Amino acid sequence: MDEHREIELKLEASPEDLKRLQRHPLVHSLSQGRAVAQTLNSVYFDTPEHDLAAAGFGLRVRRAGTQRVQTLKGERSVSGGLFDRTEVEIPLDADEPDLERIPDPELRARVTGIAAGKPLVAVFRTEFRRTRRVLRNADSEWTLDVDDGAIVAGDDRVPVREVELELRSGEPAQLFEFALLLHEQFDVRPAARSKAERGYALARGEGAAAHSSRRVELEPTAALEDALVASLSQCFAHFTTNADCACEGADPEGVHQMRVGVRRTRAALAVFAPLLPPEQIRLFRSELRGLGRGLGSARDLDVFTRETLAPLESHRGDDPAFERLREEAVALRTECYGGVRASVRSPRYARLVLELGAWLAARRWRNQPLSEESARLFTPAREFASALLDRRHRKVRRLAARIDESDEARHAVRIELKKLRYTGEFFRDLYPGSGAKRFLRRTARVQAALGRMNDVASAERILDTLLGRLGAERLPAHERTAGFVAGWTAQHAAGGLREINDAWERLERTRPFWL
Repeated sequence: MDEHREIELKLEASPEDLKRLQRHPLVHSLSQGRAVAQTLNSVYFDTPEHDLAAAGFGLRVRRAGTQRVQTLKGERSVSGGLFDRTEVEIPLDADEPDLERIPDPELRARVTGIAAGKPLVAVFRTEFRRTRRVLRNADSEWTLDVDDGAIVAGDDRVPVREVELELRSGEPAQLFEFALLLHEQFDVRPAARSKAERGYALARGEGAAAHSSRRVELEPTAALEDALVASLSQCFAHFTTNADCACEGADPEGVHQMRVGVRRTRAALAVFAPLLPPEQIRLFRSELRGLGRGLGSARDLDVFTRETLAPLESHRGDDPAFERLREEAVALRTECYGGVRASVRSPRYARLVLELGAWLAARRWRNQPLSEESARLFTPAREFASALLDRRHRKVRRLAARIDESDEARHAVRIELKKLRYTGEFFRDLYPGSGAKRFLRRTARVQAALGRMNDVASAERILDTLLGRLGAERLPAHERTAGFVAGWTAQHAAGGLREINDAWERLERTRPFWL
């Protein structure tokens, strides 16, 4: 292990399970020596504008007894509760951080440049009791830290009840394997956010933030297995890091981004499915499909209430029938979000995340008989990518010839265009130049125009559902109002077909970047 690299898997648990877990025979069977408990108090520092956090760094001074330690962490990747970060620790004689003490000259120059001479101020603090055990299994060793305490910012505080598994030697897959064993006995869930991210949100008076997808980074000469790992890891991170925001429900972007992340993960599995053992990915595809349905229902209600009903309130706000439909839509949205929360906080979701994380970390697809298809994983990715992109592009063009015919035809184009776009995003770094950026941008425009047309059909389905929910309360006035809403939506989408055709013509004039 690199001494300045931290790899840890974070799990959340109830206070009762934290206590039970420490007494479990599994933990004792792997323990090397006795548990060590200590009280840890940390203060997190940043500039008044939080420049360090914006650049992906966390700076704290931790006090344990009479010792002071300054820790600088820089995020490398986060997915499924697994945090892979740069970590630099140095002892201090004071309670204030000192950036000049950072030993690595390049890192020191970068961090001091970000701070730009601004004062470093205390943003929040953590205070918790940590019980640590060192565990060993075969060639792997890791620490099991049980943290019970709180994050404090001003007068606000939130509890911290975590299990941290930090790798000392061996492979990250061992952390997931051990977490799965714990999951069989306890209600442990992968943590979507670090203490630092939670602390900053508390200090700002904000909830969990939504996160957009990040670029899949590949070398032009990457092997197909490298593309598989990079694509699936990025998609995995996309949906898991949005779990807290989706559950809170305050920012609709959380559900939206988590849904997109789930879709992209399913798309990545579909791209590489011919090279993977079907029995290994069958469960992932099924579970992700179910998760996506729940997120999709919540997202559809977000769009309907915010983009369809909200603009109409000034026109129909004094209409009792409109108000009744709006109330029912809000109630249905609340139910859908309740379903999202129940799903994400369920043992089933936790197991999906841990299983998928273990599968990726261990590269379990290698546990299959060598065949012509599986051997392609170790060949350059570009040939595979070009053939797949060309095949999907031809299918989109074939379907687009009927784009004016019906909603069903446009829906088919939209689905295949999405597959083409995601595939292009997974492999874009294999192709130099700006062609990929231009092609994917224009693909996204066609997709967005098709999506706006699809919102009309979605609004009609939701209106039918709302009328059905009224039951015996349903009156002709409700039906007339629903008809008005449907008509208004259709009218505002009247130019949608022209927008789709214009966007498609621009895409048709764009040279495919893989040719």
